[in-house]
Amino acid sequence: MKKQILTLAAAILLSGAAAFAQNGMTKFEQLPAKSQEFIKTYFKDYKVSYILADREFADVDYKVRFEDGTEIEFNAKGEWTDVSGKQKCIPTDFILTEITEYVNTVHKDLCITDVEREFNRITVELSNNLEIEFNSKGKVISYDD
Repeated sequence: MKKQILTLAAAILLSGAAAFAQNGMTKFEQLPAKSQEFIKTYFKDYKVSYILADREFADVDYKVRFEDGTEIEFNAKGEWTDVSGKQKCIPTDFILTEITEYVNTVHKDLCITDVEREFNRITVELSNNLEIEFNSKGKVISYDD
């Protein structure tokens, strides 16, 4: 009985170590095709510093960091979930036109430094740290400063 418990414990530890070992640095070619295309389209002039793969159960999330500090997070489907310029302006061609037009009209002296997409909401952070939350159609839901 003691041997069986030790064998089971060792198997659990080894499987946990194997899962942990799968987390970490990865290559551009290992990103989902959708993520690769996103980067090639909207961040083609940026140089990748590193890419991290975070495996949790059946899903894999990715974080791409560029040399200038900009980061993009992708879900397992290869869809962007967060783009952060770390207080620097980011490209906005991938953001809903309604959102970028609103920001350019109402906050014309500011730029978007971060955008996060969750379910049916998109939150942008502007260069003055003001956050604006939009619905999935680009309509303003709330402001947070």
